[in-house]
Amino acid sequence: MANKLNDSSEFTIPLKNLLGLIAGTAVAVWAYFGIMERLSFIENTQEQTITGVKKNYNWISAWKPPASVQENIKRVRAIELEMARMQLKIQFLLSRGN
Repeated sequence: MANKLNDSSEFTIPLKNLLGLIAGTAVAVWAYFGIMERLSFIENTQEQTITGVKKNYNWISAWKPPASVQENIKRVRAIELEMARMQLKIQFLLSRGN
């Protein structure tokens, strides 16, 4: 004679155990939503950081010095080349004189 479960079946559980189950479930639900909130925050922060890095990279890649700076760089380079030629001439004259 096996007992069959149906909608009129009854069972008993001590109140202490029932309260423990409810409290455990509440703590598990609270922890789950706390973890999910933290993960969402971290993902959002990561996306913002990646977006900022991409914007900075694009800005750095596209940046060119102003025309006046480019002209000054050309002038400095020309002066460096002229100084190198003068140094070679001086060395040549000094070596010839000895």
